[in-house]
Amino acid sequence: MTTPTAISVPSHDHPSRTTPRPTRRRSIRVCAVVATGVLLGSLAPLTPHQAEAASAAPRAEWTTQNTEFVTRDASRLQLGGETFRASGANIYWLGLDENVGGVDYPTFFRIKDTLDSAHRAGITVVRSHMGTSTGQDDANTLALMPSLGEYDDDAFATIDFAVAYAGSLGIRLILPLTDEWEYYHGGHRDFTTPLGLESADFYTDPRAIAAYQDYVDHVVGRTNALTGVPYAEDPTIMAWELGNELEGMTLPWIDDQVAHIKQLAPSQLVAAGRRFDIDPDTLAATALDIVDVHYYPPTAARVSADAATVTSAGKVYIAGEYASSAATPALLSPLAQDPAVSGMFAWSLFGHDDRAGLVPHDDGFTFHLPGGTPSEESRAEAIRQYARDIGIVLPALPLEAPLVTSVQRAQGISTITWRGTAGAAGYVVERQVADQPWTTVTEEALGASAGTVTDIESPAGASYRVRALDGAGTTGPASDVVHPDGGDVLVDPVQDWRLSSAHDGVTVAADPDGGSVIATDDTSGSVAWQRAGLTRAEFQVDEPPAARVETSADGSTWVPAATVVTDEGSVVADGLADDHVRVVLTGDAHLTRATLRSAAVDPTTAPGAFSLQAPLDETTGTTSTPDFAWTAATDAAYYRFALTNAEGTVVASADGLTGTSYRPDVTLEPGTTYRWSVEAVNGVGTTTSVPTTASFSTRPLPTEALVVEDFEEYADDAALTSTYVRNTGGGAVTPTLGENPSTGSQAGQFAYDLAGPGYAGVVRTLAEPQDWWGYTGLSLSLRAPAGDDVTVQIVAGGSYFETTLAVEGEGWQQVDVPFRAFAPPAWAGDAALDPSTVTQLAFYLGGDGAGELLVDDVVTTVDPAAVLPVDPGTPGTPDTPATPGWGAGPGAGPESGAGGAVPVSGIGTVPASATTASTGLAFTGSTSTTALALAALASVIAGAVALRAARRRRLASTTTAVVERGEAS
Repeated sequence: MTTPTAISVPSHDHPSRTTPRPTRRRSIRVCAVVATGVLLGSLAPLTPHQAEAASAAPRAEWTTQNTEFVTRDASRLQLGGETFRASGANIYWLGLDENVGGVDYPTFFRIKDTLDSAHRAGITVVRSHMGTSTGQDDANTLALMPSLGEYDDDAFATIDFAVAYAGSLGIRLILPLTDEWEYYHGGHRDFTTPLGLESADFYTDPRAIAAYQDYVDHVVGRTNALTGVPYAEDPTIMAWELGNELEGMTLPWIDDQVAHIKQLAPSQLVAAGRRFDIDPDTLAATALDIVDVHYYPPTAARVSADAATVTSAGKVYIAGEYASSAATPALLSPLAQDPAVSGMFAWSLFGHDDRAGLVPHDDGFTFHLPGGTPSEESRAEAIRQYARDIGIVLPALPLEAPLVTSVQRAQGISTITWRGTAGAAGYVVERQVADQPWTTVTEEALGASAGTVTDIESPAGASYRVRALDGAGTTGPASDVVHPDGGDVLVDPVQDWRLSSAHDGVTVAADPDGGSVIATDDTSGSVAWQRAGLTRAEFQVDEPPAARVETSADGSTWVPAATVVTDEGSVVADGLADDHVRVVLTGDAHLTRATLRSAAVDPTTAPGAFSLQAPLDETTGTTSTPDFAWTAATDAAYYRFALTNAEGTVVASADGLTGTSYRPDVTLEPGTTYRWSVEAVNGVGTTTSVPTTASFSTRPLPTEALVVEDFEEYADDAALTSTYVRNTGGGAVTPTLGENPSTGSQAGQFAYDLAGPGYAGVVRTLAEPQDWWGYTGLSLSLRAPAGDDVTVQIVAGGSYFETTLAVEGEGWQQVDVPFRAFAPPAWAGDAALDPSTVTQLAFYLGGDGAGELLVDDVVTTVDPAAVLPVDPGTPGTPDTPATPGWGAGPGAGPESGAGGAVPVSGIGTVPASATTASTGLAFTGSTSTTALALAALASVIAGAVALRAARRRRLASTTTAVVERGEAS
C-alpha cells in the first residue's frame, strides 16, 4: 500500500494506516486427527500457547476447484492452455488482523464471508499479506515468527483456512513474504534488527539473507493442516511475492531469492515490485515471473504504459495495488481491453463484522462488496464489470441467511442486531406477535451496511427474524427466529471466545462451513457464559446426547440442568435461575451456536424531564444545518426529532434516535425561521422537551463576493513558497510569482513534474478560517496545458472536498465552479459540504509529464437572487435545488473528478450550467433566459467589484488584506 492521492495529510503507506494497537495474547491451536491425518485449525485466545489433540473428524470434506497451476508464457499468464487474466482484490488481513479491537486472528466466519463476497463479484485472485507474519523478541506473540528463527505453527490456522477456502471457491492467491513497512504483521527489519544490522543490510548481509530464507522455507514448506496439501504443491497459491513494496532490492538479491523459492515450489510463480514505479532490477531478473506495480492514484494511460514496459521485458504485469477510490469505468474499461494488463488488484476489501454491520477501516481506500455506500456501490459495479470485460462469468449464487446476534431490551424497547451475509445489498427486519402474520419493523429496507435497528413499537410477545435482499430486491432465506419473550437474547456463533466467560478442553475447529467448537481430547470439554438474570439456554449441537448443560451461581460449583431436545436437534435448558451456564461436550460433538435469554426490567413511568441545548431558542445567523443537541432523559429508550418551517411544515424528522444529538440530511433556506422539537420515549410513554420547541433563523445570503486568493500580497517567490506547501507524497512542484496578462496583476505560477506518483500539488492552510456560506461557488482564472487535469481541493468543516477541471484549451480561462461540483474524495469518506469554516485551499495536477499551472483571482460567486431582483415570470425551480454550498454527493479521486470533470476550454467563463451536477441553490421565481442572464451578469460584476476593492485596499495600505497569508503546514 502506498501514499494517498492529492492530499496534504500524513503519508499512509500500509494496510493499517493506524498505529498498531496492543495485542491481546491468544494462540492458534491445531488439533490432530490421527485417523485421517487431517488437522483442524482453531482459534483459542489462551495464554500460553497450547496444542490439544482431538479425535473428531471435520463435518465436511475439503474440496478445491483449483486443479491446475497458473503458468507463465513469456509476458502472459496461462491456465489450462488459455490466457489467464485476473480481476483482483487485496485482503491483507486474512492471517492476522488489526480490525478486531486490537491485533488478533480473524474468525473463520470473517475470512469465509469476505472471500465469498469477492467470489460473487468475479474476483479470481486475492493478494494477501498473510504470508508476512514476523516479529522481534516476542513483541508480537501471534506471529508465525515471534522472534528471529523461532516459529509458532499454531499461527498457521487462519492461513490454512484461507488457502483451503479460497481453493474451494476457485480463487487464487498472491502472497508477499515480507514487507518494506514496519506494521503490526512485521517486515524485513525483523531479519536485520535482531542481528544488529541496518535495514539496508537485508539485501546484502549473508546473515540477514539466511534468516529470511529460513522463514521462506518455513512458510513455503508448510503442509496445510486442513487439506493435507503442501503449500508448494497447491495450485491455489498462484505466486509468492518477495515482499510488499520492497524499496532496496538489488538484481543479485532478486535472482537469489527467486531461485530459492522456485527450488521449493517449482510449479508456482514468483513476483516482485516496489511502490510508485517499476523497479528496473525486476525487469532484468531472468527467472522472475511477475512485476507488481502500485498506484495511488492510477490512470489508465499510466497503467497501460507501465504494462507495455514490463511486458516488453518479457515479464507478466499486474497492478498489485490500486486505490479502489479510482475504480470507475473510465479507469477499468480501457484496461480490460489491454491484453498487457494481466491483473488489476483493488486496495482493500473487507467484509461483515462478526456481530453486526461491515468491518470499518478508515484508510481512504477500503471497500466492501456489493457496497455499503452509494460510492462503494458504484466502485463495486465497476469492478464487477471489469471482471465481465476480461471474460469472467460472475457466479449466480443464492443468498445465505443472516444471523440475529442479539435482541437487547432497554426501557421497554427492543433493539435487534444481526450479522450480515455475503452478497446482501440490504436487509428487512421482521416481527411476529403470537400467530399473526409477519410484518416489517421499518417502513423501508435497510442498507447493506446495516446491522442494528430499534423496534420503536416493541409489542409484547414479539419475535424477530432478518432477511437479506439481493441487488434486485429479492429476499433470501430468513434467519432463525429469535423469541425474546420480553427479555434480552444473546446469540453466540462460537467462532471465538469473546462472548463466553470461560472454556476448557475445547477448540474452534475449522471446516468448509466456517467453524465449530469441539472437545480437544477423547473425553470432554466445556464452554461457559455469564448473564445476569439468565432464564434459558439453547445449544445447537450435532450430537445432542453428547452435550450436557450445567448451571452455577458462582461460576465454580456446577450442577446439572434439566434439558429437552427440540425437533431441530437443539439442547434447551429452560427455567434457569443462576447467572452462569455451561455446555459440556463429549466425544465428537460439534457446537455451532449458543442462544441465551435473560430477564429484562421494564420501566414503570415515562422518561424524565430533559431540555433542548443547541441551537437555543431564538438563535440567529445560523448557516449550516445545525447539530441539534439535547440533554438525556432518564429512562428514555429513544428520541423523536422534528424540524418545521415558519408555516409549520415538517422539513425533517427522525424516530428511534438513541443518542442525544442529531444532524438531519436536509437543506435549509437562507433568511428563514425554523422550529425544532424532541420527544423522549420508552415502553410506558412519551415526555416532551423543555422548552417544547426552540426557534432559530438562518442568515440571509451575502451580496458581496469574497476574495479568497489574488496573489497580490506576496512580496517574492519565497513568500509564495512558504504559503503554498508542496504535498511531499506527490511529484515536484516549484511555486513562483507569475503574471496574469489580462489584468496585469500577479498570479501564482506552479511548475510541476508528475513523474512517479502521477500527481503533484500544493496546499495553502488559511491563517484564519473563511466563511463561504451562502455563496454559490468559486470563480478563478487559470492557465494549464491542454489535456491536464486541475483539481481544486478545499477543507471545509474538517472534511475534504474537491472538483476536477479538465483543461481542453490553451491560454488563460475564467472558470466558475459551483459548490455542488465539489464532493468528498472517495478516500475521505462521505461528508456534507459545510462552507462556513474553510481552512485549506489546494491545487493538484494529475496525469503524466511536466507542465506549468498559473492561477489568479480566486473569488466566491454570489447568488444572483441576492444581488439583482428577478422578474417573477413563470414559477419554477431547477432540477435539483439545494441550499447554497450544502449537500455534496459521493466523491471521486482527483483523477476522476468530484461530481464529474468540469470542462475548461477557450477564453471566458464556464457557467454552472456547463457542468454535470445541479446548481446547489434554492432558487425561486423566474427561470426565464433573460432574467437568469442578468442575474449571472450581476454575480460576475459583484466578483469583479470585490477584486478591485481588495486591490485598492492593499494599494492604500490602510486596511488588512481580505485573506491573510496561511502558514506552512
